This record gives sequence, C-alpha cells and structure tokens, in this order.
Amino acid sequence: MMTSPGTGGLGKRILVIGDVNTGKTTLCKRWLSELCQQGLGTRIALIDMAPTISRELALKRGIVGAGGELRAPEGSGVLDLRAHLEPPRLSSSSESEALEKAERNAQLIDALLRRLEPRRDILFINDVTLFLQARSAASLIETAGFDTRTTLVINGYRGERLGGGALTRHETAEMSELEKVFAERGEVVRLTHRYDLASGSV
Repeated sequence: MMTSPGTGGLGKRILVIGDVNTGKTTLCKRWLSELCQQGLGTRIALIDMAPTISRELALKRGIVGAGGELRAPEGSGVLDLRAHLEPPRLSSSSESEALEKAERNAQLIDALLRRLEPRRDILFINDVTLFLQARSAASLIETAGFDTRTTLVINGYRGERLGGGALTRHETAEMSELEKVFAERGEVVRLTHRYDLASGSV
C-alpha cells in the first residue's frame, strides 16, 4: 500500500518521481488535501515550482497535462509560495537560452525559499526539478531546512520525454542526489504508468 502523510501520520519524508503525466502532482494534491482536512493547514508551507506552460506550447510539444500546479484547499491556512516560472527546455530555441531561463527560475525560487517560516514544519514542493536545473540538491536541503521539517512531500520529473542536453544532465544528477537522501531518510515513490486524465487513475 502506498504511503500517505494523511493516512500514515506525520513525520513522513516522501519523494515522488516519474515521467510527464504519471500523476505526481495529483497524488501530492490528494495528500495535501488529507492533511488540510485534519486541520493542519497552518503548519504547512507549499512551494509550487511548476512552470507556466501554455496549451499551445503543450500541444506543440505533445505533452498536454504537463506542469500541473499544486494548490491547497481554499481557506486552509497553508502558506502558498509560487512565482511565474518558464519551462526552459520547452520554450527555448538553444541550449544557452534554456540555461539562462533555468538560472532566472532558480533566482525566483531562491526568493521563495527565503520566505519559508520555521513554524511551518510540513513542507510540500511541487516540481522540484525546476530548481535542480540550476542549483544543487544539497543547497535545497540546507535552504529549505529539511532537518527542521517533520514532514516532507516533494515531487519531480524523472524521465526521458523532455530531451537531453547540459541542463538535463545537471538536473538528472541532482535528482539522483535527492533520491539518495530520501532513500536513506524517507521513501521514494516511483510512478511509472501514464496518468489517465479522464478517469483520474494511474
């Protein structure tokens, strides 16, 4: 049975990884809603790092449904941190342009991380790979204060549908480092099946 922070109690450290459209964000949204239903919203911080992908761009690249945003139930008291981020690989005409966009995204996320509150001991991060395209897993662990959080639920891209290049190599290496941390201190959930948008199942 798959671990859930909502049904399995607090103190879980879960990294959810998978390719495009495997239901990573949908699964985390369900867990976030469960915790909010328990009245824990004022203890939760949510950092949404998902890029803004227009439907036109998604259709052009054949990845409709990618880059889903994560939001808490209205009025739940969750600290919601997000910024307008670009999809570097999908929106760039060259690798250098993609790397520049990745750095700009990382700077915006750096600012979000500085707004985290110590009293928010439950942390959700949606699409952590946007940060790891230009930063390191170690810097995320330190800046986000992983050791001070009782519960961590993070998801990120781990697949092949978005192509390669220097940006992808850096991202993949840092995701591997993050996986090692969660394998040692928590749990890694790998989603391998394409998410069915119509039925809501994986």
